[in-house]
Amino acid sequence: MYLCNKNFNIRSTYGIQRIMLISALLGIIVYIVSFEIFSSLFGKKFSDDNFLLFLISLICLYPIHKLLHMLPFIHDTKSLIIQKTTKSRFFPLINTRVNHPVHKLHFAIALVCPVVIITVATLICAVTHPMFAHYFLFIFAVNIGLSFIDFVYLRYMFNTPQCSYVEERKYGFEVLSKHDLPADFYHSDVR
Repeated sequence: MYLCNKNFNIRSTYGIQRIMLISALLGIIVYIVSFEIFSSLFGKKFSDDNFLLFLISLICLYPIHKLLHMLPFIHDTKSLIIQKTTKSRFFPLINTRVNHPVHKLHFAIALVCPVVIITVATLICAVTHPMFAHYFLFIFAVNIGLSFIDFVYLRYMFNTPQCSYVEERKYGFEVLSKHDLPADFYHSDVR
């Protein structure tokens, strides 16, 4: 049996407009800083070839980001819930979650999976193909912006007990603690 210790609703705490604004600002700042660092270390010879491939990669980034969130739950695909949370047909926001409580560590791994994998891939590509580094660094920065909510969730989760479980809701999550019922709980004669 699970008992709820805390709940966290990202919409009521921050609001969607504020989250999108901070996410966009974070992405812009990360791009500016990473581009300046990269330019000073590796030079400033960039090519605008393959721009169409860059746009396709940028469009595919959000679905790939969401798929990487589901990677730690690949063994439990029947429990995955995928919901569209906005009415926009052109750029729908998608919520992916598991329909049962998961351990806090498992949930944290699912949160950092897209950040780690996409960051490592884009930075390696930027170093190995420096003439297209501005494309890779932009994808890196957009991914960091997309991961802002994941960072907020992680920060909130680190203030919970070590053996907690997390159950995701449509706009947030609940921190649960697991309690075992006594063996005779169902056989008690309570009237």
